[in-house]
Amino acid sequence: MSRVAVIGLIWLAAALPVRAADLWRVCLNWAPGADHAPLYLARAKGWFAEADLAVELRPGGGSQDALGKLSNGTCESAVADFGAVASATAHGNGPGVVAVFALFADSSLAFYGRGPKPLRSPADLRGARIAADDKELARRLWPAFAARNGLDADAVRWVSTPNNAKVDALSAAAADIAANTFYHHAVEFQRAFGSSLQTLAWRDHGINPYGNVIAVTALGADANGALVGRFVKIVQKAVRTCVAEPDACVTALLEANPHLDRETEFAKWRVAAPLMLPDRLAGEIVGAFEAERAWEYHGMRESAGYTNRFLSPDERAPR
Repeated sequence: MSRVAVIGLIWLAAALPVRAADLWRVCLNWAPGADHAPLYLARAKGWFAEADLAVELRPGGGSQDALGKLSNGTCESAVADFGAVASATAHGNGPGVVAVFALFADSSLAFYGRGPKPLRSPADLRGARIAADDKELARRLWPAFAARNGLDADAVRWVSTPNNAKVDALSAAAADIAANTFYHHAVEFQRAFGSSLQTLAWRDHGINPYGNVIAVTALGADANGALVGRFVKIVQKAVRTCVAEPDACVTALLEANPHLDRETEFAKWRVAAPLMLPDRLAGEIVGAFEAERAWEYHGMRESAGYTNRFLSPDERAPR
């Protein structure tokens, strides 16, 4: 090929339009933290870019905030509690919302105690003063927990306590036990009470609603199915990789958010990881919803409020 022809081809290639990566904005449910680490790992590894996705991770102020931004078009997907997704779907606020990935397959709901009252089984809750926020999920689901474990619904006394005051309530003996809904508060209890902390996880006693999920609008799922699929499959890979390689995962989070404390985020990751890929789901598809649980705890049926259709069956939890 002549030199002139080569130069012509170079000029032709330069003149051709370059396909821009598809913008994919993720509205987080809160400030970046360990539960978002797989998203940061995928971005740091270039997996999103390889799939022609330009991913932005935007901090938020809670599940309602994230879903509101999703509905008004500020983002293409959102991290939110599945209960909030169910509520948004039930009330029909804005475009329908559908969960496409179960980020927390297991619930972080737990009771914490520090003695002298033992906390080894649900029976130990009888007569206890339990610190909980007035609108907390634990209070709403308590009747189901009590019934499942042979307790009367009025077997405990609730002490209205904001989330950020529960550790102090236990320390001052203003409550015997604290209810906890959010995974990251577990680290605060662990640091405050160390080896004296007693934990009763709801998932071990018959009540296991879903936690955080990744959601899109129903319209977006239909109109942009290929984009949703590309994004979700990478998140599957990232979650599986993070559980196997926690150091790399949390490091990606910290490098993108240098203001975060390394020790704290690793401690939070140790709480989050078994909720993302619990041992009981070994060999199952990463991020999949179980129909029975989605209906029992959230009143959600597949296609109405959640779907597994974007998940890759090749991405499985390790055995």
